[in-house]
Amino acid sequence: MNTYYSNLIEGHNTRPREIEQALHGILPEDDRRDLKAEAVAHYRVQQKIDEQAAAGTLPDPASEMFIQNLHRTFYEGATEKMLTIASKSHRFIMTPGEWRQGEEQDVIVGRHLPPASGRVPDFMAYFHQRFAFIPSSGGAMMAVGKSRSARLFAMATAHHRFNYIHPFPDGNGRVSRLMSHAMAQSAGVGGQTNHAKATAMDEETSHLRGGRSSPNGF
Repeated sequence: MNTYYSNLIEGHNTRPREIEQALHGILPEDDRRDLKAEAVAHYRVQQKIDEQAAAGTLPDPASEMFIQNLHRTFYEGATEKMLTIASKSHRFIMTPGEWRQGEEQDVIVGRHLPPASGRVPDFMAYFHQRFAFIPSSGGAMMAVGKSRSARLFAMATAHHRFNYIHPFPDGNGRVSRLMSHAMAQSAGVGGQTNHAKATAMDEETSHLRGGRSSPNGF
């Protein structure tokens, strides 16, 4: 159901039955192939997060490496069409797992103007420091407290802050929901109702983008 709601938030009404069928394969001639491929990708990435959480091997959900790997894994097998970002002035093929780079990848999302691409690494480094669930050696927890309630507040704040930074050319909404799912697992509250939490958070962050989805609907 998290996959269904994540798609629905982006305006893609891929029904649960379609998602279940897509997990067993998608026909090349299917006119909804890309939408179903996105749903399958979300399901697979979330499944991996859950497996890592169960095995006690889930990395820090706020780390740059983990977040970039979420983006890279989500787009494995994506078509060139799915990776092509086009605006009035620029057109380029996105590299999964890489932060926005260069002036051509600066973005305006609705009414929101995220940080310039050249500043993204600094913003995400501080994001990790601020929202680390597993502080680096000698570090200390900043936004993430030890109690469940403190961690829930940190999750919501991190979700909003991530979308404010908008670190990738596309796919930020999906990655932020997968990151929040991983944070829920790390916080010890599970992720079974993460679609509800993500929906509430996305309703808030949608004000940043004027109620619009990102360029390719991710």
